[in-house]
Amino acid sequence: MEKNCTWHFKPEGGGEIGPNDPLHITFKGNPYYSIVREAIQNSLDAINDTTKPVEVAFKYFDLDRQEYPAFFKIEDNITQCLEYYSENTDAKRLFDEMLKYLNGTEEGKKKLKISCLRISDANTKGMYFDEGTTSPFYAFLRASGVSSKNQGAGGSFGFGKGAYFALSPIKTLIVSSKDIDENVYFEGATRLTTHKDKDGNKRSAFGFYDNNQGNPITEKDNIPEIFRRAESGTDVNIIGLWNEPNRKRLMIKSVLNNFWLAIYDEKLTVQIDEVLINKANIETIIDEYFEGQAESGTPSEIESWNPKSYLKAVKYAGINGQFRVFEQNLVTAGKVKLYIYLEKGLPNRTSYFRIPKMVVFKRTNRKVNGYSAVFICDNKKGNEMLRLMENPAHNEWNVDNYPKNEGQVNTEARKVLNEISNFINTTLESLSKTRSGEKIKFIGLEEYLSIPEDLLEKDEEYEFDGLNSNNFSDQSSREQTEDETGSITSTKDSPVNINPTVKVQQSEVTDETDIEATKDGEEIILTGGENDTSGGDAPSDGPGNTENAGSKTDDSSGTNKIIAKVNFKVAAQIENGHIYHYLIINSINEIENAELELFVGADNDRDDGIEIKEVDKGIISKNTIKDLQLGQGVTKIKIRFDDNVKHSVKLKAYEIQ
Repeated sequence: MEKNCTWHFKPEGGGEIGPNDPLHITFKGNPYYSIVREAIQNSLDAINDTTKPVEVAFKYFDLDRQEYPAFFKIEDNITQCLEYYSENTDAKRLFDEMLKYLNGTEEGKKKLKISCLRISDANTKGMYFDEGTTSPFYAFLRASGVSSKNQGAGGSFGFGKGAYFALSPIKTLIVSSKDIDENVYFEGATRLTTHKDKDGNKRSAFGFYDNNQGNPITEKDNIPEIFRRAESGTDVNIIGLWNEPNRKRLMIKSVLNNFWLAIYDEKLTVQIDEVLINKANIETIIDEYFEGQAESGTPSEIESWNPKSYLKAVKYAGINGQFRVFEQNLVTAGKVKLYIYLEKGLPNRTSYFRIPKMVVFKRTNRKVNGYSAVFICDNKKGNEMLRLMENPAHNEWNVDNYPKNEGQVNTEARKVLNEISNFINTTLESLSKTRSGEKIKFIGLEEYLSIPEDLLEKDEEYEFDGLNSNNFSDQSSREQTEDETGSITSTKDSPVNINPTVKVQQSEVTDETDIEATKDGEEIILTGGENDTSGGDAPSDGPGNTENAGSKTDDSSGTNKIIAKVNFKVAAQIENGHIYHYLIINSINEIENAELELFVGADNDRDDGIEIKEVDKGIISKNTIKDLQLGQGVTKIKIRFDDNVKHSVKLKAYEIQ
């Protein structure tokens, strides 16, 4: 079963290693949350086929003492470490916990099985190993402070492996990898302390589990069966797990918070136990794990993050005035993008990304009150410079992390951060000078239309207060720091629906209806307009103009047309390559025989009717819908214009008598 694998601790030939291992301290606070960030990032760095998503799976299994007795001999080395550092309180606490974990609390008995976590990836290149010091397998399992990642990779320090060791109560991993050339590599590793064996010989803190004299196994048949890979990629098996009842929830939330963009861009799929997260269901799962759009705590408290509003900022970019996207080619940083979603109650934060599409950090900026933004730098030059400015935990960009030139901060690195800061601040300042017009209040719209209500512009004004921002450049500034700005809690927790049944391309919203009276006292309802605050006027001429009459006789039929009291909204969306406009009609009274005359405006610099090609209710007559029944309240009508172009729509409604 074990294929004669045993533990190998080489003789200690240099300085001694004590119980305070700096490698895993960074990730000790929340190991389940941290392991997701680090493991997925490593897999994204090793992608094989860039046309397909990387697949990462986190699954649990048990390791049986009776089937792997030589592996469990690590208990002897742990005891020897405790004896060697018998006067050290840190060592006593560390190794007592390890022994308790392996043996349980009942004297004279040992645990037969221990729980383990296997992190597997697919569509990756796997880890190769050679005798040098740059191969991935060497850097990950056999060295400290060594990274083998290429330019553009997520990490650069090689300390990220600490997240794996931090999760194991006995600080032990077993790694099995298969590269794209069918080469296999297998080995277990543990990080203890310097100790003496039973013969009094001083041994290294680092032990390796294999059947190749302390070197990785490179023959498939010599690898224990449960650790063999069938395809290229890597399994990192974390041996031993502390009991954490909420571990599944913590890991899923970490995936959603940190990698929603990679998943949404179809660069990644993740499985946590039996839960598979991909582009098709990410919005549904986000909705299950996060209520509303608010974020609590400060931007540095990653467990309090909420990805909802940031995903919407990207998904609905350019859909209307609430969802903006800005693109600029910065001199040093290169091409960058900023997506902004405007709505009262959002946290006033920007989420920062580069090529791996993992959130690096978030920062508060109050130049606009009520927004969530996504900054992305995914050009090669800018990405590489930002990569070198990240810390080992990959949660900051700081010039002090960038490699020094004769002890001096790199001026190019400083320019990159300044350019990014100026781009974001300038963009937010431009928005702070803009106020949206009044919008019609149309409650319950989501019941009638398969477009999320938040894509139809809100019946509220954004509060563009123009407060000072947080600037992450290291130059002196009068702008407030993150601690000074703090965070903003939501003043309104609006219902959120980010899983529409159809993909929205564009939506337009009309303004509140204007009412005028004729000389006979009939009310004329002039609806539609160009999203201005005045409401919009009916065209002065064009097909079917009523000339503001309260009623009109149709000479051809001998019937009367009377202006009908209706309010309406319009939303446009793409379905099967065609642009459809949805008219949401709200009629005060039931109308047995209604007629709607449609006109288009500013979008194409014309103000006359365009022929209607398709309608789901009534009969088409050029730019008019006839023989239409409107119920009291809301009626939804789906139309397609002949030119297949998105329009702002003006409407006249008549009751035919």
